[in-house]
Amino acid sequence: MTFDPKAQERARIERLRGWIIYFVYKTRPNHLELDTLLRLLDARNLPVTRRRLAGEVDYLRGLRLLKVSLGVTQSDLDESRQARLIQRYADADREDAESVCVVLTAAGINFHEGFDQDLAGIVRVE
Repeated sequence: MTFDPKAQERARIERLRGWIIYFVYKTRPNHLELDTLLRLLDARNLPVTRRRLAGEVDYLRGLRLLKVSLGVTQSDLDESRQARLIQRYADADREDAESVCVVLTAAGINFHEGFDQDLAGIVRVE
């Protein structure tokens, strides 16, 4: 058995994405702030930077598993506005006055509940 650092990093990323979906699933129907998600991941021994979290949230958003919003009272945002919010969150070096939040879509809920398991790159967390 050989040590493959690329495979190990790929497995870590898949687990990270699974934990992101798990935490957002557990807070539904409420939104989850990205800063809170950052702390929850850190508590599960999956520490990430704001930039890394933003990248993974953007990836999951691209798969239509998550939606991004600005606070809990914000109405649905279009794709470009969501992308700008994620980018602004990644570039911030401290917590901003704005709270960027995520919520699962129906596809995200189905994935977490095991109805749609054909997504590569994500490990379901139960």
